[in-house]
Amino acid sequence: MMLIIAGALSAQETLTGWTFPVNSGADSLNANLGTTQNKTYDLRFQWVLTPTVDSTLNTVTFVDGATTFAAATAGWDNGANVKFWSIKFKASDYSQFKVSSKQKSDAANPGPRDFKLQWRLSSGAYADVAGGAITLGADWTTGVVANLPVPITGQGTSSIYIRWIMSSNTDINGGTVAATGQSMIDDILVTGVSTLGQNEILYTSRLKVFPSPNNGTFTVSSTEPIDFMSVVDVNGRTISTLENPLQKQSVTISDAKPGIYFLKVRFSDSDQDFSTRFIVE
Repeated sequence: MMLIIAGALSAQETLTGWTFPVNSGADSLNANLGTTQNKTYDLRFQWVLTPTVDSTLNTVTFVDGATTFAAATAGWDNGANVKFWSIKFKASDYSQFKVSSKQKSDAANPGPRDFKLQWRLSSGAYADVAGGAITLGADWTTGVVANLPVPITGQGTSSIYIRWIMSSNTDINGGTVAATGQSMIDDILVTGVSTLGQNEILYTSRLKVFPSPNNGTFTVSSTEPIDFMSVVDVNGRTISTLENPLQKQSVTISDAKPGIYFLKVRFSDSDQDFSTRFIVE
């Protein structure tokens, strides 16, 4: 037996993201969070050729980031409304997109102070994101974007592009950005809500999470094979994911904070996702 509420859960899901856990290798600039397809796309430093065509500047290196590493590059001189950080991803069945990021510029070689966030589809021109003006400092706490709504619509199977573009030639010290001026970006996260609908399990004999409450370590037990399982917090952040888990699977949330979490599963005999709540004390 299964008792469910259709569409009861509309948590944000991680679509793509960069935390730069490594600073070398072929995939070091690729997304390390999100869907399998989106993890094949990289972060780029670019400039504007036309409203729908960009040129890539392959000068990205790595520095110490907000947590692990961060992407960094110089060459921002004369870049107002021309030079930018850019990402792309696909999310055909999602809406209610939100973006988070952290930026800073170097103190010794001062980079750009002012950026703004924009988005476009592959067939269109960039549009400003409301509230997307960003002022940077020489730290990881000033130039922060936190869950900013981005009004992406009509994407279908088209690629979605988001960019952080310079909005002035002023550096963080109030001078003019020089060719040596360096700027960094880290902890990029894009989330959205599935438009396919999701079912929240209130009771089922097919799936159990125990104990609940727990301390961040718990067991998932299913009478049916599961293709995919993930843990999501109340802010929609994906904590962990696992493909083809065991029917009795132990799960541990690293550094678990007290609160409500959601376990999302897709049974092998279903094309729908189901979610159930549990509590960490």
